[in-house]
Amino acid sequence: MRVDWHTHVWEPEHLGPEWGPEYDANVGWPTSEAGSWDSHRAAMDEAGIDVAVILALVACDIDLDIPNEFVAGIVERDPAHAVGFGSVDPNDPHAVDKVHYAANDLGLKGLKLSPPYQGFHPHSDEAWRVYEAAAEHGMAITFHQGGVFLRSGALEFAQPMLLDKVARTFRETSIIIAHAGQPWSFETQAVMFKNPNVYTDLSARYGRPAQLAGILRGLVDYGVQDRVLFGSDFPTYRPADCLEQFRTLAENPPAGHDPFGTELIEAIIDDRPLSLLGLEQTPTRGDS
Repeated sequence: MRVDWHTHVWEPEHLGPEWGPEYDANVGWPTSEAGSWDSHRAAMDEAGIDVAVILALVACDIDLDIPNEFVAGIVERDPAHAVGFGSVDPNDPHAVDKVHYAANDLGLKGLKLSPPYQGFHPHSDEAWRVYEAAAEHGMAITFHQGGVFLRSGALEFAQPMLLDKVARTFRETSIIIAHAGQPWSFETQAVMFKNPNVYTDLSARYGRPAQLAGILRGLVDYGVQDRVLFGSDFPTYRPADCLEQFRTLAENPPAGHDPFGTELIEAIIDDRPLSLLGLEQTPTRGDS
């Protein structure tokens, strides 16, 4: 099963007056206008993606709101090829109720949290209650735990090491550290090494081959390569381009880096099924 573990679908108005414009300025083109479902589906088809994980995201202070209902609606349109992760802001006094609603009423399989964008410490009481609710429903949690482009983003909450306490407490909860935790990839590797319920995706790293090669080598050296996931971060990047750039590491790595085995690269691409994280399997394209 070829899974893209990190994708987005949105309407421009979901991104708010701060996050959307700064996002476009950061990537250098109007990405905020490129997140339609039709564009998403075309990009996944082009790359041969069997199932895409579609992430909601809400941050109350900056009016960023890719709604859980919107993501659930996308999944309902194509349940064979889409899995939805909701999002709640732990600072929202109704966050726990919204987790229960996302799981019970919307059928979402995980949560997307972002301490630096949402402005919460991963050890806060508010966050802990969200983790408890997610664990009650067996939901996976994807954390944007790493660098951010937003001027108001709180990097003091962004280090992957802060997730060690979360992972060792909620041992049955699958945790994904997005983007390899860049720029703290060494912290990500250390957290994964001691916590077998922690995974990482490589989204948004493929266009920086020297950085990607160093990150992947560290993950291999720690022996956690079986918990490394492919993710594109669509619509910022096309998954087909990401696959091409990723496969280059097997034969033509950047200067100063040894080539990686094709077997490792292809396993990360095609042998990371939803069941790896205890998520419900969905039919592949050939079964639909």
